[in-house]
Amino acid sequence: MASSTLSILILFSLLVLCSFSNAKRSSPKPKGFIFPIKKNETVNQYYTSIQIGSNSTKLNVVIDISGNFLWFSSEDYFSSASSYLPIPCDSKECGIADGSGCILCEYHPPVPKCITNMCANDALNPFSGTVGYNGLSTDVLHVYSTHGQWYNFKRFPFQYSDTVLRQGLASSTQGVISLGRTRISLQAQLASAFKIREKFALCVPSSGHDGNLIIGNVAYNKPIDAISKSLISTPFIKSPVSSYVTEVNGNLTLGYFINVKSIRVNNKTLSFNNSLLSIDESTGDGGTCLRTVRSYTSLHRSIYRALVNEFVKAAASQGIKRVASVAPFGACFDVKTIANGKTVGPRVPIIDFVMNGKSVFWRFYGSNSMVRVSKNVMCLAFVEEVTPFVGPATSITIGGYQMENYLIEFDLTSSKLRFSPSLLLSGTSCSQFGAS
Repeated sequence: MASSTLSILILFSLLVLCSFSNAKRSSPKPKGFIFPIKKNETVNQYYTSIQIGSNSTKLNVVIDISGNFLWFSSEDYFSSASSYLPIPCDSKECGIADGSGCILCEYHPPVPKCITNMCANDALNPFSGTVGYNGLSTDVLHVYSTHGQWYNFKRFPFQYSDTVLRQGLASSTQGVISLGRTRISLQAQLASAFKIREKFALCVPSSGHDGNLIIGNVAYNKPIDAISKSLISTPFIKSPVSSYVTEVNGNLTLGYFINVKSIRVNNKTLSFNNSLLSIDESTGDGGTCLRTVRSYTSLHRSIYRALVNEFVKAAASQGIKRVASVAPFGACFDVKTIANGKTVGPRVPIIDFVMNGKSVFWRFYGSNSMVRVSKNVMCLAFVEEVTPFVGPATSITIGGYQMENYLIEFDLTSSKLRFSPSLLLSGTSCSQFGAS
């Protein structure tokens, strides 16, 4: 009898150990997370999908690499938000979120639930400039790892916003997810919770294709992994002047600035006031930032005019005929006079944004410098910057169209931007980007 009991105990112990071992194998420590990127061609916005809440409500949210935090409005989520938890104003979470105040239920009723003295902050619609001041809360965010497994982030911070804040967003989206330099942005929260490198790789797709966003330090799939071994690197710089949240076009200190020192067209350096490329320490004006919520790269008026003039001259030398401009573009051309390249799009003058050293530059070929606006007309896909109503004005804002089909790494741990040449040169694109 004792022998039989001992055998049962041994067998039970082995089963427990086996189960524990299997659990360990089925839940390895993640190295990174992956999110799909799609393009809404109607409004030229790039968005991803997330799953949030106890019922895993699926939401499409626009990607803003200079935003503060996740915000959205969704009836599907509202009707099943059983795991929604408001953030109290005096909590550690409110401090991490840099809450800008506290709200009372009777004056600013947050939804789906309300508590007295709830932590609050401003959510910005980066397209309309509309600001929504409301409470912050948390819920479980379901994230997909690069090794193919789902994980639950139990208290992910966000704002449930008024539906009016969604005006100007792509019709298929319910809010904005942020990757800015804050402690409650997507990559910051995942890095803190899962102890992974605070780094994200962005591969923005062109029309008709999908791309991916990868957070963490992981190996990429072939053939892009080989390309990633020799990325061009440049340090991030920070604006010394903060700007108010309603500022849309100007200088955002949450964003990513790089030190562009000159611009070339077919290796000829443009002539303009180069002080515009530096950030003024007293006003915050100037400099170069990257923003996925800008459809096309915008430039200060004097820089833009210099670019258009030199591009038009260089295009004419190639026999490319200029036609009437089509707003918002300042230089347009007859499609019949533009040769079509085999890999990187129309054969037009090459544009370089030169950074630290003449050999460190971001090169734009026709696939990223030209956009077709009609059957017979193609335009230079750069626009003149609109002066902001308030706050500093950035001289160059690199937009989403110019990022398409480049592998771009934002490494906050080393404070560096790394980017590839156009993936089209290697016969690949962002539609083939993923983790190995």
